[in-house]
Amino acid sequence: MDFLRQQYRDRGYQEVLSPNIYNMQLWETSGHAANYKENMFVFEIEKQEFGLKPMNCPGHCLMFDNRVRSYRELPLRMADFGVLHRNELSGALTGLTRVRRFQQDDAHIFCRENQIKDEVKGVLDFINHVYEIFGFIYELELSTRPEKYLGDIETWNKAEQQLTEALNEFGKPWQVPTQRL
Repeated sequence: MDFLRQQYRDRGYQEVLSPNIYNMQLWETSGHAANYKENMFVFEIEKQEFGLKPMNCPGHCLMFDNRVRSYRELPLRMADFGVLHRNELSGALTGLTRVRRFQQDDAHIFCRENQIKDEVKGVLDFINHVYEIFGFIYELELSTRPEKYLGDIETWNKAEQQLTEALNEFGKPWQVPTQRL
């Protein structure tokens, strides 16, 4: 973790710690409740529904949105080594059975539209650097817009185009998965 923390700092990320429990209203606002609630640990506190955090995305969005920001502050890179809880069915993830609690090295980048490609290239360089040090082999896939996507199609098309350009410029082979899980 010390090695990764230093790598994050060297690349302009700030480490954040997000809460483990959120009111379900956050998961409803983010769209996760509609598509993921059956895989969450949900419980009641004082007649309100809460959920253990299965992912960091909404919490990082709250941190970003805690004040008005200028475009000059972007990109803003957040890294989190937080504990996540998922109530997944046995075999939901390849090689793992019944993931319940795990710690994940996770990051989110908030950037302007014209920064997407360079930020993705930076992440690819970061991954490649760390994986080479540990002797890991990896394959690259471009995950495209899901069937139940949020947002408008034009934004998705622009983002997918920049992701494609970043992968092409990275220079390693990549593919679009033929089957979605």
